[in-house]
Amino acid sequence: MADTTATARGATLTAAELAALRKHVVHTADGRLAKTASARPRTVEDFGTTADDVRRMIDVDLAAFVDQQGRKAAAGQSPSPVPVLIWAHGGLTDKPAGLQTAQRQVGWWKKNGVYPIHLVWESGFKTTLEDVLSGKATGKRGFTDLTDIAVEAAARVLGGRKFWDDMKLDSAGACLPSVGGGEPGGAFVLAAALREFMAANAGAVELHIAGHSAGSIYHSHFVPRLFEGDDAVDSVKSVTFLAPAVRVDTFEATLLPLAEAGRIENLSIFTMDETHEKRDNTGKVYRKSLLYLVSRAFEAEKDAGILGLEEHLRRSGRTMAYLGDAGERLVLGPVTRGRRSSTQATSHGDFDNDVETMMSLARRVVGVPDSDEPDRVAAFPSRAREIGEFTPAPRPEPVGARGAEPKKLALCIGIDAYPRDPLSGCVADAESWAKAFREAGFQVESIHNADATRDRILRAMLDKVSSARDGDIVAIQFAGHGTFVPDLDGDETDEFGPKDEALCPVDFRDGQLIIDDDLGAIWDAIPEGVSVTLFFDSCHSGSVNREITVGEFEERRIPAGAKPRMTVLSAEEEAAFREERAASPEDEFRTAAWKRVVEVETDRAAAPRAQRVDGREVLISACQPDQVALETNGHGVFTSAAITVLGKSPTLTNSEFVAAVVDILDDTYEQRPMLSAAEALIGRGLLTSARDAVPAPATAIAAAAAAVGGNGHRSPDELRTAAIVAILRATADLLEAGTGD
Repeated sequence: MADTTATARGATLTAAELAALRKHVVHTADGRLAKTASARPRTVEDFGTTADDVRRMIDVDLAAFVDQQGRKAAAGQSPSPVPVLIWAHGGLTDKPAGLQTAQRQVGWWKKNGVYPIHLVWESGFKTTLEDVLSGKATGKRGFTDLTDIAVEAAARVLGGRKFWDDMKLDSAGACLPSVGGGEPGGAFVLAAALREFMAANAGAVELHIAGHSAGSIYHSHFVPRLFEGDDAVDSVKSVTFLAPAVRVDTFEATLLPLAEAGRIENLSIFTMDETHEKRDNTGKVYRKSLLYLVSRAFEAEKDAGILGLEEHLRRSGRTMAYLGDAGERLVLGPVTRGRRSSTQATSHGDFDNDVETMMSLARRVVGVPDSDEPDRVAAFPSRAREIGEFTPAPRPEPVGARGAEPKKLALCIGIDAYPRDPLSGCVADAESWAKAFREAGFQVESIHNADATRDRILRAMLDKVSSARDGDIVAIQFAGHGTFVPDLDGDETDEFGPKDEALCPVDFRDGQLIIDDDLGAIWDAIPEGVSVTLFFDSCHSGSVNREITVGEFEERRIPAGAKPRMTVLSAEEEAAFREERAASPEDEFRTAAWKRVVEVETDRAAAPRAQRVDGREVLISACQPDQVALETNGHGVFTSAAITVLGKSPTLTNSEFVAAVVDILDDTYEQRPMLSAAEALIGRGLLTSARDAVPAPATAIAAAAAAVGGNGHRSPDELRTAAIVAILRATADLLEAGTGD
């Protein structure tokens, strides 16, 4: 009985099939080839590719196929160049599925006179995406009832971006030459072997490149390697991308110049039109195609230009000037447009298994014209791709209706049990807030100490925000440490250095911090008509930049009996944060790969930080940006005053509440709370529904804030003074209007 090994969806590959695939598969892990590999692998895990295997594939196996095709040529005719197709799969394909795809397609390509080479590269992205969307990371329920914006927030803050960057790093690394005396990347070895073979066998073969989804990222680094050195190829016959996930700027920096110069003779894209992209479904959760999730959640800047999205193509003048609308270069489906330009794919994962798409690709590779002559391309095999893609499915619509009684939802977080720098009043603060919220009619969820991990906190925040509907009221309270972290995006550089603000979950020293960018992504998911108020009793002001440096904090005098709710990361802890949050170039090879990724993402470097204008959240912070939040007598200084005000005067506006807290605080502690909100929210009643009308005094205060400067970051004294003036002016205007004709 033949040895078999399980692959995607229970399919199997025998040892004989795996051995045969060694003639057609270049497998890399982290961009690298194996140092040793069995000539007869018995399992998928055993399958590997060495540099010698790659050279043998070209010098022996490809050469034998070319010779065989030459013998098939008609008598008296010179053999035509043999097409060589180099295929790169998408990022949702793992090693077993990539090998299964190769197994099912290799025979079909060879039957059509094409020598296929499958680049099987491991990314782990599919598993990561499934875990993020399903909630497996914490055992919580999956995100099955979120808005698309909330799914984007979850994907961005719960690990998706890091793994997407790691995937890009792997593809770039596979195409690197030797770095620091180490071995070159696997695709670089392949490109060199192809160049040498074509130089020694002029006219024997022609190169065709194809890739699905993230395979376009891989090829954006691979194809330019074919044009390097003294043995550079003259041209690549065709490059065809199916639903490409590569950034437009990367494409324009790497492949488009080669196409414009004619070095790539034919470059084309098959993808869905905008309507069908927005009808697609990812993971039974996200009601758009995966490419929108990539653009809005996984790339460094939100709404990054992606080559496979029609609306992004339309705004790229240079790319559209090359592709055009009328020819074969851009196929927007589903569409039936002759033999070479048809596709019936209606989901992102369909393209490499859609008969019309793959037959169109094959006819282009083989050279079948778009005419009525008999079709000489063998039929594409059924279920030729087996990668366990997400299955499109409807997602429940959000429940709740305008006019229903508003829900009141609260989340209270307190952390004292930090392993190295414990606090003593944060859990007590959270319990005090929870009691006050319950008395006000809120449903309260509490997270304390060891349970308050980064993942748990972010999921709970997102759950509260995304489950609210029009008219609902959400309150989120946090008491714990704040800190600074390295700014990995370059959006926080100022006179104090490139630092982001961060909240400290209980596991923060393992790199698990919550930065203001994470919070901004969640607040962006607040549904229309939902009121969200945040009470942060920590050294996290919520402003764009803190105005206290690490050195100033360390030199600051802390009053006797008080303890600061701020901590400083060591160099090792900053390194742990970098490793958790970004692609991990842990050695010289991967550092060079990451440098290459960033070099060709020109818009990434140039994109300004997205400004959050007219946000729907109200943030009341314990201190100003140049101050330190303190705790004493078993509670936070801010919380003690805030709970007192809340108990005595529950009907204040947001600005009146902050002013009242300031009145309670004396000069013993150099700490004044800060109100951060859009102008229209400054005068809204504290913890009231968005449906409630803003009272006249509150409206005046909001107008006063605008007169003072408009961003809501004003001292209470300024607000009170300006409000009095504004109220008097408003009263005078009303009297004047009442006496007019």
